[in-house]
Amino acid sequence: MSKRMKAGIAAGILAVICIGIFVYISQTVKGATKDHKIVQGVIFEGKSLGGMTKEEAKKEIEDYIEKEQAKDITFYVDGKKAVTKLSKTGVAWDVEKTVKDAYDVGRSGSIINRYSQVKKDKIIVKIERSYDQKIFDRELDSAAKKIVSEPKNASLKRKNGKFIIIKEKTGYALDKKSTFKAYKKQVEAESFKVPLKVTRKKAEYTSEDMAKVKDKLGTKTTYYGSSAPGRKGNVANGAKMINGTVVYPGETFSVYKAVSPFTSENGYYLAGSYENGQTVQTYGGGICQVSTTLYNAVIRAELKIKERHPHSMTVSYVPRSADAAIAGTYKDLKFENQYDFPIYIEGIADGSNITFSVYGQKTNPNRHVEFVSETTSVRNSSGEKAIKDPTLEEGKRVVEQVGHTGYTAKLWKIVKEKGKKTQKILFNTSSYMATPNTVRVGTKKKDKDKDKKKKDTDKKKKDSKPTEKSTEKSTEKKKTPAKKSTEKKSTQAAQTSKEN
Repeated sequence: MSKRMKAGIAAGILAVICIGIFVYISQTVKGATKDHKIVQGVIFEGKSLGGMTKEEAKKEIEDYIEKEQAKDITFYVDGKKAVTKLSKTGVAWDVEKTVKDAYDVGRSGSIINRYSQVKKDKIIVKIERSYDQKIFDRELDSAAKKIVSEPKNASLKRKNGKFIIIKEKTGYALDKKSTFKAYKKQVEAESFKVPLKVTRKKAEYTSEDMAKVKDKLGTKTTYYGSSAPGRKGNVANGAKMINGTVVYPGETFSVYKAVSPFTSENGYYLAGSYENGQTVQTYGGGICQVSTTLYNAVIRAELKIKERHPHSMTVSYVPRSADAAIAGTYKDLKFENQYDFPIYIEGIADGSNITFSVYGQKTNPNRHVEFVSETTSVRNSSGEKAIKDPTLEEGKRVVEQVGHTGYTAKLWKIVKEKGKKTQKILFNTSSYMATPNTVRVGTKKKDKDKDKKKKDTDKKKKDSKPTEKSTEKSTEKKKTPAKKSTEKKSTQAAQTSKEN
């Protein structure tokens, strides 16, 4: 047999074998996929989808997604955790694509590839996920806001006459882009604990800085025990709002910001206050005694005054030029901590006295400051301000408010070293207006018909009882001075009430 013949026979045999193998492979693949069901061996999340229709597989995958959506995902940094639901983080699952991938096993690709797939014991099908970073960022901000924040300085509170240091907290600058990448990686790996990618920021002032605050730098007490109940409540409320304040180096403290708004919801009552030269009832009346007492403690601590205003008229609880008024947003008391250590403000109101004390670090124990008030001019109250009153009979006058004497004054700062005066510095100047008496003047007209009827009635009485004429006259003469005296007392009582 020639070599050519042998080669032809070998080629024929090989062709028959190849055809046989191809037929076998084709039949095997066809047999595995003929019933329009997912081939055996296809596994999704540990569960076999083999033998399922597309609809059955879809139901299985949807059940899985429902469980996934209910799972928690935890973000963490430095032992701190923030937990939210996976479904809120912007992840979406592609059910249709996953069903198609499972069904296409043994049905797509070359015949060899399909045969390889149907002969495998296990083929893992994974679900496809998509991620929305905008939704993720929004949920991350909400979930992690308690742990991802600016650094918090150490602080102080005072209890039973002793300071308690509140430790500082490290702050974090969150890298959302890097955290998003870490989140996707963990979710794809079926892990639901994600490290927050942050830059750590240390607090500016630590417990060591707070430990320096131990010396009383300045203190002042004023009396308010005779005030009306509403005013007492306002003084106590204002002291409470300022008590415990820590002012760090370089910071400016505003009394108005600390104690406003002046509303009943914010704990204030109606009480007397100055307005346009008059005493009127407003919510927060008396708050100026709070700011004034604090002002006197602050200047004794030698903090830098940034803004201070005198009252429009003098007050009784401090000397002239030692007051500090609060009025709307145009009169405020502001001071700066120019020291290199924090200061602590303690405010106590006990129903009779209000006391503010400023604590810090005494750098020169031999230095002492005092403040002395000097009145530089006096302007007496003169004239009167008349207010027409239609409820008061014509010709009658009632003093509504006694006028105020006006003054100008200076406040001097006296500096002493080891008890000896070394400096006398003009600290501030103040001007207080003089105001006239305020008088209500009656404008109500007398009822003439009523007077005529009264006269007719009196005449009839006289005609019917002539013997009593002299007695009535005598009685009227006696009664008239008493009536005038009563009116005078009533006027004084009204005046005293307004002054309080």
